[in-house]
Amino acid sequence: MKFNFKTFPTLKTERLLIRQASFNDIKAVFELRSCEETNKFVATKKVQNFDEAKDFIVICDKLYKEENRIFWLIQYKNKVIGSIVLHRISLKVNYAEIGYKLKPAFQQKGFMSEALKEVLKFAFQKINLKIIEAFTHKNNIASIALLEKHNFIFQPERTDIGFEHNQIFKLVEN
Repeated sequence: MKFNFKTFPTLKTERLLIRQASFNDIKAVFELRSCEETNKFVATKKVQNFDEAKDFIVICDKLYKEENRIFWLIQYKNKVIGSIVLHRISLKVNYAEIGYKLKPAFQQKGFMSEALKEVLKFAFQKINLKIIEAFTHKNNIASIALLEKHNFIFQPERTDIGFEHNQIFKLVEN
């Protein structure tokens, strides 16, 4: 059965709960989207205050209802440690981009790999996506290693217009 964007998908792994952001998460979203270390390789606009964090949650909810984005928070032991998103979803061409952030204290512990594996499974099996792309900074060694571990293929012939420092990686459902 095809995913219908009516009920927000909550995913679970051995250690993680991957869930929708709510207004109870404003502080966590603010921390993730304003932290200098977490965002050093990301060109997205940093949130400046709790109001902007709340606005971001509202926008994510709106884009989910438009079947264009699924923004999850990654929770470990009842604490938000990161986020993962499928965005620019196109059901017409079965395409999405993926992005993720993880608080520095939780990096290099396999959390993002665990979350990514579950989100990719959901994307291919439930939404029926065929292509998922990731745009990552050429110096973000950890992100590149994560993508390669999950069989994303570097697309050296492509450029991310306006973000020339990014490299594009592509995963095609087999």
